Amino acid sequence: MNGTTLDVLVPSSLVREAEDGREATRKLGYVARAATVFRADRLVVFPDREGERRRGGEYVRTVLEYCATPAYLRKEVWEKRDELRHAGVLPPMRPARSGPDGSELREGIVTEVGPEGRVRVNCGTQHPISLHASPGREYAEGERVTVRVSSREPVRARLTDDPAPGFRVAGADLEDALAAAETAIATSRHGRELSVSGLADVRTRTRDTHVAVAFGSPGRGLPAILGMDAEDVPVDPDATDGSGFDLWLNAIPRQGSEVVRTEEAIFAALSPLTLTE
Repeated sequence: MNGTTLDVLVPSSLVREAEDGREATRKLGYVARAATVFRADRLVVFPDREGERRRGGEYVRTVLEYCATPAYLRKEVWEKRDELRHAGVLPPMRPARSGPDGSELREGIVTEVGPEGRVRVNCGTQHPISLHASPGREYAEGERVTVRVSSREPVRARLTDDPAPGFRVAGADLEDALAAAETAIATSRHGRELSVSGLADVRTRTRDTHVAVAFGSPGRGLPAILGMDAEDVPVDPDATDGSGFDLWLNAIPRQGSEVVRTEEAIFAALSPLTLTE
């Protein structure tokens, strides 16, 4: 999806059927893993309070934000929290950091603002490194920054305004999240079946634009969250239904299981949607 900004939208009821914190954490880990694999820019958690049970939006956002934090910064950024009790079951994210010139983008934290326009940054190297501040920029201790590392031995690095690798986590009403995108796609087994011929049309709509792809939760799909009847879900790609979505897609038209888990649906939907030409 070169040139495309990708938002993945998930409901606050995402872990509504998890039996315990371990299962809920593992599920969220695979959602975060999918966002990493398909280079999502944002994971947006929208409220579905009717569908929530023991663990709601704050829990979901906390675990996803932990996943989005580089492993080498987690001890510095996160204190002990009950939501992170089972963080050990999370899969590694390991977002791709290498640039075309062989350099590496790394997220860091400012540990000290020094004199003469220099700051010390912990970016996962053996020790915090001293860097020149970007012209016209002021930094504060604890601020998250991006560092471009061109050499490890000896260390050669500089601060950059480029976005750090990986995704960011946000909370927003569904209406606002859809309004921020130029193309909004809803995933549902009741939507238009994604086919080889239909994929070309979808790719045309999503190329080089800001795309939001939304998913439901276990036992509570997007139609239920929006208060829609299944038969009212449009299968015509040019239909408008007032939901805020441009397309309703069934990315698993030959679904063999009664229920597809959200983390499975994300992998299934984003795989064809992110194909290159």
